[in-house]
Amino acid sequence: MSEISSGHVALVTGAAGGIGRAVVRRFAQVGAAVALVDANENVHAVAEELRAEFPGLSLRGYTVDITDSHQVGLLARDVESDFGRLDSLALVAGVVQTAAPIAKLERAEWDKVLGVNLTGPYELTHALTPLLVQDGGGSITAVSSWWGRSGHAYFAAYCAAKAGLIVFAQALAEELAPTVRVNTICPGNIDTRMHQSALESEAAERGISFEEIKKIEWDKIPMLKAGEPEDIAEAVYFLSSPAAGYITGASLDVNGGVVFH
Repeated sequence: MSEISSGHVALVTGAAGGIGRAVVRRFAQVGAAVALVDANENVHAVAEELRAEFPGLSLRGYTVDITDSHQVGLLARDVESDFGRLDSLALVAGVVQTAAPIAKLERAEWDKVLGVNLTGPYELTHALTPLLVQDGGGSITAVSSWWGRSGHAYFAAYCAAKAGLIVFAQALAEELAPTVRVNTICPGNIDTRMHQSALESEAAERGISFEEIKKIEWDKIPMLKAGEPEDIAEAVYFLSSPAAGYITGASLDVNGGVVFH
């Protein structure tokens, strides 16, 4: 069997965002129950909207600061109480850095970016791995970035966090095998509000317009366009499914060709 079956339970962070919402919808399409997690209260409206689209499925929203140990601990307790099990953990939540040269990169910005993009995945795996293990195993899939492959000017904190996430996942893959598979996805430019914010920030830093920086960046992509959130959702679904049953410690590029390995 290569598909996820009904009865599967997934937890998706960043579920109120563009990629996170697409990941939830992809799991729901095969009848999986989903815990939607986001720091934004709008996650409850997203859950309600998707329940209307997929009647009968258990889709529950949770407002959680994933950098807060106490809140994540309560989330783990609530997920176990509400769903009874966990099969897939999709770590989608992330924040982009405000573009800044290192001499102007404030410590608060560094802490925020490292906190959400790297400490958050630690908190979630720390609290939820026991739930994955107790029912015979599962999968963890974390969304990193093609900017976790190499450094880029004005985004030192973001690149460091996303690079750290790849190696963190590799360490967990060795530690948790064979019970839990752990992989990462490295998106390229995905046409979400976060990507647009990054372009706006870099445009301001360089003193050019949004359309100019968009053309500069998108012209670097062999596919000549940014990806869609659904492209990443399909990759998360694949790595969470039985079709990827012999894949762990891997990092999958979904980037339109901006980086080759």
